[in-house]
Amino acid sequence: MSWHQGLAGPVAVAVACFAPVAALAQSPAAVNARVEISAAVAGSSATLEVIERQANALDRARQVEIAALQAQLTEAEATGAAEIARLQAELIAAREALVTDLASRDRVYAEVIAAFRAEVTDVASTPEGAAALAQFNRGEEVEALDVLDRLNAAEDQASRLAIEGATRALQLQADQAAAARRRSTATLALEARNRSRLSTDAVIARFEEVTQLDPGEYGDWYQLFQLYRAGGRNADALAASQRMEALASDDRQRMIAQTFAADILISQGDRDGAMVRYQRSLDIAERLSAEDPASAELASRLGGALEFAAPRLTAPGFLYRRGPQPTRGTQIIERPALTQLPSLPNRADASWSRARELSVLLIRLGDLRLSQGDANGAIANYRRAEVIRRNLVQADPDSSDLRRDLAIPFIKIGDVYLSRAEFGAASEAFEFSLAIFERLAEADPLSADRARDLSGLLLKVGDVSLGEGDPNGALEQYRRGLDIAERLSAADPSSADLARDVSVASNKVGDALLSQGDTEGALQRYRRGFEINERLSSANPASADRARDLGVSQIKIGDVLVSQGDRDGAMARYQAALQILERLSAADPASADRARDVFLVCLKLSEVNGERRWLERALTILRDLEARGALAPSDRPAVARLEAVLAGATPAPD
Repeated sequence: MSWHQGLAGPVAVAVACFAPVAALAQSPAAVNARVEISAAVAGSSATLEVIERQANALDRARQVEIAALQAQLTEAEATGAAEIARLQAELIAAREALVTDLASRDRVYAEVIAAFRAEVTDVASTPEGAAALAQFNRGEEVEALDVLDRLNAAEDQASRLAIEGATRALQLQADQAAAARRRSTATLALEARNRSRLSTDAVIARFEEVTQLDPGEYGDWYQLFQLYRAGGRNADALAASQRMEALASDDRQRMIAQTFAADILISQGDRDGAMVRYQRSLDIAERLSAEDPASAELASRLGGALEFAAPRLTAPGFLYRRGPQPTRGTQIIERPALTQLPSLPNRADASWSRARELSVLLIRLGDLRLSQGDANGAIANYRRAEVIRRNLVQADPDSSDLRRDLAIPFIKIGDVYLSRAEFGAASEAFEFSLAIFERLAEADPLSADRARDLSGLLLKVGDVSLGEGDPNGALEQYRRGLDIAERLSAADPSSADLARDVSVASNKVGDALLSQGDTEGALQRYRRGFEINERLSSANPASADRARDLGVSQIKIGDVLVSQGDRDGAMARYQAALQILERLSAADPASADRARDVFLVCLKLSEVNGERRWLERALTILRDLEARGALAPSDRPAVARLEAVLAGATPAPD
């Protein structure tokens, strides 16, 4: 993903269907560089994603035309026909017409594809590079990258010999030239990763080499941040975000760097530091919108919609319609309160990206407030983001990325309802989002991002089923989610995020099996999750999230051991979990979630050995949360029950 996309999600994985097909590798002299450049650009994952998103009949017709021209050219090349040059020219023109038209309709795509074109043009600037690009276009990505690596090494050696004894200025110039060559190769490596042909670690190594030669490019550090985070290297990701901030040339780049840093600080338990950075980012986003007339107009319209909708936001039945349901996934779009806005600015206008960036920051701040026990404040932020995103979808209903964006705040709101055991409301929120994710995954079956979205949401749908007392239904959804997670992790084993997805899904399957009485099956799943979490936590010891995952795995294994009568084994697991969770809570005392983790493991320790001190400590935690106004409604009855038990009275039933 190019850094020009700002806070937008990664470019969808796609097959470069426009690439030329040849039975045998071509010699450098036989390769037409312009043909290969046009093939790489028109067949890039960025181009194919925007075609799918815009769903334009003219674009589809051009795809058919390009495929037909490619077939004619392939046949002519095989027979040595005289019209090869003419067909090549027509094919280039058809590809360029497609890309030019797409760029005229999407400003973000125009920036992304221009940057990509510059890199592949640099690759094809020599006959050997053009031949390697042709190899890449044929689907031989790894082999092509090997060729380019050898060419880069040869160029480096030639440069070193040429400047032997030269001044530092010439050496710097040589380093920058070497970095430029490697940046082009790294960009192709990133494209290969988007096609699931290369691992995250392999692409990290290439961009690290670029930054060692030329550490002054913002875009290189942007790419490294994304890759480090995907690989679970949060300390490196935080350092990359700091380099981005130092190199930022405008407020928008600084906003992105601040937001990225906050994301990492959250994972490390530094919520105060994250809040400061999120607020700075939000201030920049709002100021940029106010300074831009089109963005200000959009903000005004959205503000009016919020004011109009405010009395309804907390009204029963406003968020979710009761009674007979319309087609799944449509009921919220039909909500009348926000369908009266005038048409929004053109998709290519900067106000679109600024409106979306504002919605991203609202969701992040909502997450932070939720982690501090402020569920109502979180929901208010999620609903503000939903208003922005639903209006963007209404203006461009064929956009796949905007439809995905719309699903996110509903998932967040569903999580809140699920935590309150309000399963009906949670189910409706999740089902709305599931309809979107299923359609997007079906439309782009090769996209790892679309598949990962679906996998995670299936687990949430399973949580609702389990909460409603339907372990069979939960197990079905959990296993669907696990199958997807395992497939994605196997394709990119260096991705810590994908490995964690497997551990989460494996634990969920264990939960369903345990509720069915299959303790051995559950223990097998929990131990698998534990092994993954232990490895990830060891590789990233600064991550509070990875440490908590490990603590949760210990608790789950302990639960099974209790059911099997192994109280000593369970006690050891619970104490190991307590040690982890106490450390996390001490490092983040403002977090209600961290405190509640300790409360729950204290209850489990009391159940195993019956010691009064664990109940006393659990009650102290709840009273402290209550005094801070951060006690979850579902935990309020526990205060009275614990007080009754400690006083020797018979507690009221749950």
